[in-house]
Amino acid sequence: MRLQDKVAIITGAAHGIGRGIAMRFAREGAHVAICDLNAEGVKKVSQEISALGRKSLWSEVDVSDSSAVNEMVKRTSDFFPRIDILVNNAGGSYSLPTKLEEITDEIWDKVVNSNLKGTFLFSRAVAPHMKKQKSGRIINLASIAGRNGGNMVGPQYSSAKAGVMGLTVHLARYLGPYGITVNAIAPGIVLSGPRLEKLWMERKTEEERQESLTAIALRRVSTVEDQASVVVFLASDDAGYVTGVTLDVTGGWFNT
Repeated sequence: MRLQDKVAIITGAAHGIGRGIAMRFAREGAHVAICDLNAEGVKKVSQEISALGRKSLWSEVDVSDSSAVNEMVKRTSDFFPRIDILVNNAGGSYSLPTKLEEITDEIWDKVVNSNLKGTFLFSRAVAPHMKKQKSGRIINLASIAGRNGGNMVGPQYSSAKAGVMGLTVHLARYLGPYGITVNAIAPGIVLSGPRLEKLWMERKTEEERQESLTAIALRRVSTVEDQASVVVFLASDDAGYVTGVTLDVTGGWFNT
């Protein structure tokens, strides 16, 4: 097992990619502290992790609330002897309008705060623990939309994910001397649940969906496990000399 007895914090873990990462980490031997706004969902995932014989904590957390973030990290550090891994997964596009003229200040703030500010707040809270132990892994969830935009998401999401990529490089430079690596993955099309499946159907015509699949070298959309596998690699000792990288996990999606 590649993460035997490591301690990980994973945000946005009640469903989708976050849940997939949490469960994969547990199967790889990690103990996992997870959070989400969906208290019922994240509690259920925590129980599933415990059923695998791993220790687990769960918290209901708004990742854009610095007090809530700090409290969750403190609770984790009080319960576990160390914090080895942080996965900043929380965020999303929230099925909100994508046309520039329809995007309100509130929509912009909601998406940027959950995707970018939350990544910053958790990284800031965890960094002192990792610096003290002179080791750690931070993995951020970006998106191919942060590079190329896309017609399924709006500028608020693309901008937030581009910011995550920039933050990843900055943190890698700052934390590298302390033995901490910071990387990101940029998923392409991941139909990780009913909401995204609905967006895929509503925001693309049949012709556009076929064009998107044709543009993917592997000719299929991603599974949650495809993404989780790469996060496990970046969290493992095998990626000890990899930092500051945003790794596209798109199946070879060269045209969005």
